[in-house]
Amino acid sequence: ARRCLLQRLTAGAELLALDSHGCAALGAALVDSGLTEEVLSLARRLAEGPNMLVEMACLRHGQRAVKEVLDLLEGQELDSAHRQLAAGAGRLHTSRYGKVVARNLAIKASRRIDLDVVLRNQKAC
Repeated sequence: ARRCLLQRLTAGAELLALDSHGCAALGAALVDSGLTEEVLSLARRLAEGPNMLVEMACLRHGQRAVKEVLDLLEGQELDSAHRQLAAGAGRLHTSRYGKVVARNLAIKASRRIDLDVVLRNQKAC
């Protein structure tokens, strides 16, 4: 039953992502369901839509769903999601909820840059 629900949420992700309550359902589905492949498929679907993460981030319950998507993605998919959010920074800063996502993105970027500097300095030694 849960697998079927996740598949339906994935199929309707674009519509749900445009509504705060839809984002609440998506956010809940992305958390600890035990169905890793289905949850990852949903996260990928949300990250693939043009500006979908940015629009979600600006909704009350969307910021949580965006956080969960970013926690699930890795590698190039995560980099692509970060680029999408960075490109939409102007839109994020016009929204109360988007500002939270933008701030968290900036903190993660700062930590990542700090880590890259440390790793480069270790290699130089």
